[in-house]
Amino acid sequence: MKKGLMLLLIIILVFGLIGCGTKAPEEQGEETNGENGETNDEVVTIKVGTSADFPPFESHEVINGEDVIVGFDIDLINEIAKELNMKVEIEDMDFNGLVAAVQSKKIDMAIAGMAPDEDRKEKVDFSDPYYYASQTIIIKKGAEDVTNMDQLKGKVVGSQLGTTSDDIISEFQGVEVKKYNKVNDAILDLNNGRIDAVILEDSIADAYIEKNPELKIVIPEGLNEEEDPFCIALPKGNEELLNKVNAALQKIKDTGKYDELISKWFE
Repeated sequence: MKKGLMLLLIIILVFGLIGCGTKAPEEQGEETNGENGETNDEVVTIKVGTSADFPPFESHEVINGEDVIVGFDIDLINEIAKELNMKVEIEDMDFNGLVAAVQSKKIDMAIAGMAPDEDRKEKVDFSDPYYYASQTIIIKKGAEDVTNMDQLKGKVVGSQLGTTSDDIISEFQGVEVKKYNKVNDAILDLNNGRIDAVILEDSIADAYIEKNPELKIVIPEGLNEEEDPFCIALPKGNEELLNKVNAALQKIKDTGKYDELISKWFE
């Protein structure tokens, strides 16, 4: 009798373990659409790199006691991810390390107000442009006005390492360029009189001026005022992902969601 009971318990236990080891459709990466029996891929988490010192594109903000990264780029990449049935995990890092992080697959893509210059295009692919910006110079109010780039000769101008702004100011002979990993550090040095000016894209400069009323924006004659396109950096050769991101970006523009984000962050 005891042996029969023991055998029965073993059989129940074995079948119980088999049942536990079988995943439901959604756990296997599929969800059933009850009406027509179609299945959808599971939500994939993508790691997106940014440099969160570029307001209003990306910056740190304390919300309900929690430090979060917010901005136009962050909202935009989340909208793109929604269209692709993905979830976004943001990783904050120095701007100068973003392209290498995409190359090495430490992150899946990067969004950080990045312009696709020739050097970057050799290393990563870029989405269609999602924004255009031009260069400006920030100086202290009360300082000698700068109406021409020649007036910056012999001056120290801060720039963020690896950015288009850094490339542009480095081309001007006679200007001493001090490079920073973070824009915040350059603005701090400008406020404290350690440098004479900072070069930044227009929308980013506007955001820093709003928080630093003792500073002002000038656009000297001779500064490269051509608009630079901002794009998303993606792994080289991943045409499928690139096409999906571009299609999602276009849909966001077509539906009016893009205009909503522009109004939210820039108007």
